Amino acid sequence: MKEFFDFIYYHNTWENYVFSIGIIILVGLLGRVMIWLEKKHLRKMAEKTPTKFDDMVLNVLQLPFVCGLVLVGVYVALNVLVLPEEVAADIYLAFKVLLMLDIAWVLNRFIFNLLNSYLLPHATQNKEAKVDVNVVKAMQKIISACIWIVALIMALSMVGIDVAALLTTLGVGGIAFALAAQDTIKNLFGGFTIFVDKPFKLGDRIQVAGFDGTVEEIGMRSTRIRTLAGRLVTIPNYKIVDSEIENVTAEDARKITLNLGLTYDTTPESMQEAMTWLKALPTQISTIKQDVIASFTTYGDFSLGITFIYYIKSRADIFETQSQVNLTILKHFNEKGWNFAFPTQTIYTVK
Repeated sequence: MKEFFDFIYYHNTWENYVFSIGIIILVGLLGRVMIWLEKKHLRKMAEKTPTKFDDMVLNVLQLPFVCGLVLVGVYVALNVLVLPEEVAADIYLAFKVLLMLDIAWVLNRFIFNLLNSYLLPHATQNKEAKVDVNVVKAMQKIISACIWIVALIMALSMVGIDVAALLTTLGVGGIAFALAAQDTIKNLFGGFTIFVDKPFKLGDRIQVAGFDGTVEEIGMRSTRIRTLAGRLVTIPNYKIVDSEIENVTAEDARKITLNLGLTYDTTPESMQEAMTWLKALPTQISTIKQDVIASFTTYGDFSLGITFIYYIKSRADIFETQSQVNLTILKHFNEKGWNFAFPTQTIYTVK
């Protein structure tokens, strides 16, 4: 048996090979135990605590920690063997690169879970939200891309690639690519502008680029609007940014101008009484604001014109309020005998 373990194969004894393989198997089993322990015990313990931090730590370290443990174990197992200097140097370089990528993985998961656990719950899709949910998701994607780009540059630098020369080469190609994809780039910048400037939010009714409807989705490339006719319209973000946007939902009140025409046999006292009553209409209808205007404005061809301006409150049903105002005016004017004028002609014949 001793002769068997003392047998040398590629500068290593069988004992070295068995010991190296044993380390790899042990580390693999330890990784499986860590996953089982996290699912069966640590996760349940974290759910019982009032803080979210321990849940976040488990989400961050769950797979990267096990992968890092296996990586270290494999590196130690290979160091047990006697290897040529070139092979040992390549193994060490691969270990450094993979360990650095694993650290980038941990950092990426940490940022993602940090935003997901602490910022995203405060981001909603209604207009009262202080933080928009799409902004948080965009931040997650941008930060993740930055982390992996930095990690890739560091990895290339570790393996001896001249990153500066590579970036110069990519810069020339990037100019050609940017010219070919300028519309896509404009849309991405337009989406970023919408997320930051927030001219509207999900659920808002807006008028933009000739369309009037409710915002259903705000993406990085385009925005989708459900028009009043029920059709779904997809508008590129750069067109929205370059257009005038009218946010109907954000209006403080809806202005309504009503032109009333009374017959010419209406007395001055009746006209004054009608205007006084119109100015007091908000006391009868709670969905309109107090600052109304009622004025005797015109002598028409066949009527005495009263301009009545009122404002419907932002939370009120616009059509229901208009119907209520119009019915109230019609009932009161009929009760008072104030007749509405209609187009008429009186012909005088001279003999």
